[in-house]
Amino acid sequence: MQRNADIGLFTSPSTIEAGENECKGRMVVMTIEFNREDRICRFLNPFNNFEQSEAKCQVRWDPLTHRTGRLAHFAGVRPPEADLSKIIEGSATNCPFCPENLPAMTPKFVAGQIPEGRIEKGESTIFPNLLPYDANSALAVLCKKHYRALTEFTPQIFTDAFVNCLDYLDRVISDKKATFGLVTWNYMPPAASSQVHPHFQVYATETPGNFIPTQMVASQAYYRKNKRIYWEDYVESEIQAGERLIKETASGIWLTDFVSLSALTDIIGIFPHKQTLFDLSRKEIEDAGRMINSLIYYLGQQGVYSLNMSWMPALQGRKDYWLQLRISPRLYMAPQVWCTDTPSFFYQYQESFMLWLPEDTAGDIRTFIS
Repeated sequence: MQRNADIGLFTSPSTIEAGENECKGRMVVMTIEFNREDRICRFLNPFNNFEQSEAKCQVRWDPLTHRTGRLAHFAGVRPPEADLSKIIEGSATNCPFCPENLPAMTPKFVAGQIPEGRIEKGESTIFPNLLPYDANSALAVLCKKHYRALTEFTPQIFTDAFVNCLDYLDRVISDKKATFGLVTWNYMPPAASSQVHPHFQVYATETPGNFIPTQMVASQAYYRKNKRIYWEDYVESEIQAGERLIKETASGIWLTDFVSLSALTDIIGIFPHKQTLFDLSRKEIEDAGRMINSLIYYLGQQGVYSLNMSWMPALQGRKDYWLQLRISPRLYMAPQVWCTDTPSFFYQYQESFMLWLPEDTAGDIRTFIS
């Protein structure tokens, strides 16, 4: 998508404020299209005496960016078990994030930036990343225990870690209208974590990758065309449809993604009228922490043992965009040969595929957390 004058990524917030009042108080919701197309593959089946068989798959289009994803109808498949016990046990030896090693084995911030060297809140500790991805790049250890399964976290762990990350970002970001505050989680090796001990990555950057800018550009284009906020219409459409809606909470709306990035269906939290993490109140952070804890507990109960989680903010003042949090379960497709879930179709063609039907998954989670 071109960043031209009509849908420029860094257009001043004033360009959308002029029509903002037109959106307030309107009950009519723009129709959001959830387009999908079933496709049939026919073959002679060696497991049925080479009789002709059929298998169905489905192509879906994201309603905002029009990126495509495919649903392979292995609905209900449980992630194959992967024995990570040796990795967990071996990594506990001299783990730099364990409390007995952290003071001596992790770096400190320079005195002019963070005078105390590290930032602590509850069990969470933040310190510089020895292998940084930007000028301001940190790690946030979540807890003192070396390994926690997804069913062993607590809401307080997430609340303290998020508050700690916000403290760090607030200190290193001087211009919130030009700098993104990013917090991500790679949990366990299938999600590209090089350390078993739970920890977040925290960045302050002007270049947040490609996914967020693509959504920002598309959100602004939608606003310019319709004089309405896409995310408001999207949320209302999902609430009315009810197919992928999980729960409405005090902080936001939680649902499964129509076109997930992960094979096991992404879960998204959308926070109305918020653009950045700085816009969340302490109560909203606590509410999000409780919901995240419930969601990952559900995933753990389903056999999920790894995930990515990322906050997807805009820049402060971008009122055509709403803050999101995305949880993407990860797995080894065939653990016996350490086959990952990122084939060339995804990694190079950037085409996601899903094994879990988002609509069925949302229904299962609703029942689980109700």
